[in-house]
Amino acid sequence: MQEERIRLYLGTACGKSTATFGVLVRAISTGKNASLVFFDKMEGNSSEGRALRLLAGHEGDGLGRLTINYTGVNRIGTGPGGSFRLYSSPNGILPEDREAAREGLGYIRAALERGDDLVVGDELLDVARVGLLDWDEVKETFARRKDPTVLVLTGRRAPDWLMKEATTISTTTQLKHHGRAIEGLDC
Repeated sequence: MQEERIRLYLGTACGKSTATFGVLVRAISTGKNASLVFFDKMEGNSSEGRALRLLAGHEGDGLGRLTINYTGVNRIGTGPGGSFRLYSSPNGILPEDREAAREGLGYIRAALERGDDLVVGDELLDVARVGLLDWDEVKETFARRKDPTVLVLTGRRAPDWLMKEATTISTTTQLKHHGRAIEGLDC
C-alpha cells in the first residue's frame, strides 16, 4: 500500500473545499498540525472564517495546531455571479494579484518546510491555471514535501504531472443544483 502524499479535490461542482475542511477537522482532532492557505478569499468573505479562527486559536485538549493564511486581493463582487475571485478583475490580472498568489505559495512552502502533517492549498490549482503562479515554481515548492506530510489541493483541474504524482484524486460532479449559493451552506 502506498503512503498518502498528495490529495486532489477537482471538478466544477460544489464540495471541493467542504471535503477539504472535513479532512482538516479530522486531522486537528487527532493531534495533527495543519496549515490552510486560501488562495481566493479573505476571512471576511468566507462563511467558515470565524469557526476556523476559533480552531486556530485553540490550544490543548489533544488538538493539533491550525495555521490559517488568507491571500488574494479582496474584490468582492467582481467574479461571475458576484463571487470573489482574485483573478476576475475587470482589468484582468494585476501585479498585486501575482504578488498575493506568490505570498500564498510562500505560506505553503513554509508549512512544508516546517513539516506540518497536513498542508492545504484551497484553490491553488485554479490560481496557477490562470497564470498567477508559474507551474515550475509550484512544482519546486511541492518537491519540499516530506513524509508524512499530506498536501491537499483544490481546483477545477490539475496538470498531468500533478495527476501522476497524486496518491488520491476525487472529483465533484453536479447532478442537480438548487440555484444560487446559500451563505453558510454553500459559500
